[in-house]
Amino acid sequence: CPTRELAIQVSEEVRKLAKYMQGIRTLPIYGGQPIDRQIKALKGGVQVVIGTPGRVIDHINRKTLKLDQVKMVVLDEADEMLDMGFREDIETILSNVPEERQTALFSATMPKAILELTKKYQKDPVHIKVVRKTLTVSNIKQYYIETRKSNKLEVLTRLLDVYNPKLTVVFTNTKKGADELVSSLQARGYGADSLHGDLKQVQRDIVMDKFRAGTIDILVATDVAARGIDIDDVECVINYELPQDDEYYVHRIGRTGRAGREGIAFSFAFGREMRKLKDIERYTKSKIVKHDIPSVNDVEEKKVSQFFQGVKETLEEGNIAKHVQWIEDFCNEEDYSMIDICAAILKNSMGDEEMQEIVEEAPRSRDRHRLNQSDVTRLFLNVGKNQRILAKDILGAIAGETGIRSKFIGNIDVY
Repeated sequence: CPTRELAIQVSEEVRKLAKYMQGIRTLPIYGGQPIDRQIKALKGGVQVVIGTPGRVIDHINRKTLKLDQVKMVVLDEADEMLDMGFREDIETILSNVPEERQTALFSATMPKAILELTKKYQKDPVHIKVVRKTLTVSNIKQYYIETRKSNKLEVLTRLLDVYNPKLTVVFTNTKKGADELVSSLQARGYGADSLHGDLKQVQRDIVMDKFRAGTIDILVATDVAARGIDIDDVECVINYELPQDDEYYVHRIGRTGRAGREGIAFSFAFGREMRKLKDIERYTKSKIVKHDIPSVNDVEEKKVSQFFQGVKETLEEGNIAKHVQWIEDFCNEEDYSMIDICAAILKNSMGDEEMQEIVEEAPRSRDRHRLNQSDVTRLFLNVGKNQRILAKDILGAIAGETGIRSKFIGNIDVY
């Protein structure tokens, strides 16, 4: 498997399959885990090993993993392994396995490089394709929103406010895009973090643990990192950027609607991307319905509804005698009606942030906030890579502390 998360997930599934079979032991081996523990387990005898390429080769070199009796080799997500530069590692592993074996390649796409591997390492291979009718899950509602790049962040936050999903996965196409989006969301007060290939295994574990526990409720991920996301409570998937390949769309929206639950998926598109959206519809043989951009009223109504829902729950819980006394004292001292007091409390809880309607047809909206170089002030901070500082940390700190919106902050170089 290409990633640690996927190796663990596959190991759990194999263990379920082998539950009623006598003497079948499975073991995931991957980097980031103490190798001594893995060596000890391997010495005890294992029938199925699920590993990442680097750690498998490490064990082969140490002679702690002997492949002379291997009967079957499976490359899971073979296309991703090649994209991640594992080709040499894969060939090293396959060259250590007996020629008399079964070799299976599981792949979302079938690029030329994979076909070359099939010629080299498989004998008379049979190509089995998943029927497209079964690609999408019927319990996921699929929508698209037509919006410019400059308005995407605002549209995203409005969707989150109106639908208020328990857990949300947002997809970008690049690692840099994921980090920048997380910084922008954090600056607006949302609990978000990123998951992508640049993170070390320990960092990935921390992010996933926070997401599972609900400490953060928005995970911004790239396609490669998202393969290991297998959490039942994801209620919403948002394609902040449309995927490069139609097949990836299926992988992405499949993160929601798990375990019989209903899920919802949104895709942002504009201009030429609308053609790409039609290709995805043809590929998945499903209808992606247009969804209007949530209006200011939609967001306000949702916030008011949530506020009154909280009030009802507090009233039902009771134990508010001293609070009633405080209100009565305030009414006796001040000349305000009860309605005015309630309205003031509601206004305080919602905040007084002015929201404007998003106008997609506005001329040259992309250039409206563009600054001349003479208007830009450059800041120098005496921290950098040695202190493990990332651009998103700096962006989040400045935007969070000053209230300056992230789109007014230019390039951040970390040395």
